[in-house]
Amino acid sequence: MKRINVVPYKSSWEKDFQNENKKIQNILPEKVEIYHIGSTSIPNMFAVPIVDLMIAVQSLKEFDRYSKVLCTIGYEPMGETCEEERRIFMKCDGDCSYHIHIFQQGNPGIERRIAFREFMIAHTEQALEYSRLKKELANQFSNDEAKYKKGRSEFLEKVDQQASKWKN
Repeated sequence: MKRINVVPYKSSWEKDFQNENKKIQNILPEKVEIYHIGSTSIPNMFAVPIVDLMIAVQSLKEFDRYSKVLCTIGYEPMGETCEEERRIFMKCDGDCSYHIHIFQQGNPGIERRIAFREFMIAHTEQALEYSRLKKELANQFSNDEAKYKKGRSEFLEKVDQQASKWKN
């Protein structure tokens, strides 16, 4: 079982994202938008050291036909998540792990993740509160990812609602 490890922000995460973005853009047969999301995209945020990328594709059905190209740069498919109609891939590369969340353009999950990131960057008090919560949960549930994620869910739902109102 992998231990949950929440670490201080690393400025290298943005460079890691940029490097991975270039690799992905070079192998995909369609032009896509790739976003850096999650805690590693928020300056000064404590995070589990996983760089999350979000890709908006024209069609998930079409993407499924060529998705194996991501395997050529070390990604493994983690399957489909039906509740949001997305695909997930992950890559473990030395100390840094990467997760890719693939959505079809127009999926509300795209805007929700971007709004969350932008809201947290603009509202440092909430970002600090979230950092504290993640550190506490990681200490309390270091070997139980389900409880760690459940502990964050109420806070995340509240911030998602605030971010949605703030964005509009």
